[in-house]
Amino acid sequence: MKKSILILGLSLALCVISGSDVLSQASKEISESVINTWYTTSKVLPLGEDRAFITFEQFGGLVSEDSKGLFHEATARGVGSFPIEKGVSKNLIGYNCYFLKNGDKVFATFTGEIKTGIPTKGKTTIIGGTGKCAGIQGGWEFTCYPLRPAAEGIGQSYCKFTAKYRLP
Repeated sequence: MKKSILILGLSLALCVISGSDVLSQASKEISESVINTWYTTSKVLPLGEDRAFITFEQFGGLVSEDSKGLFHEATARGVGSFPIEKGVSKNLIGYNCYFLKNGDKVFATFTGEIKTGIPTKGKTTIIGGTGKCAGIQGGWEFTCYPLRPAAEGIGQSYCKFTAKYRLP
């Protein structure tokens, strides 16, 4: 009987130890290097000489540099706006929904600074998700590089960032 209790106690201790290890692994921060391309349409509201307010909708595709990870082969859709004066805006703000390969979604807000003709820098903050991504936390700093558009009236760009996040 004493041996059975000892074995049961030892088994329980091992389960607790290995269970806490699994939990600590699940809450580890994950880093994923990503390239994101965007196709953007916009509306410009003129506010006077060298001043306007711009709203936009964007559609994108993502790939991870190592061809694996949460955002690899995801698509994205977003909306945003910013005032611009003399080609400069420090108030870019928007919202993106990332549609993951497994069917889950990740939601994020972004902010940044735009200067006409040069890369846009900003920050993305993950605000939630669905499915296995419910409770996800994290974000990244990004740099987006403008490209010459393939057609008149659209914007195109690509962004590079390292996503850092924790899954529940």
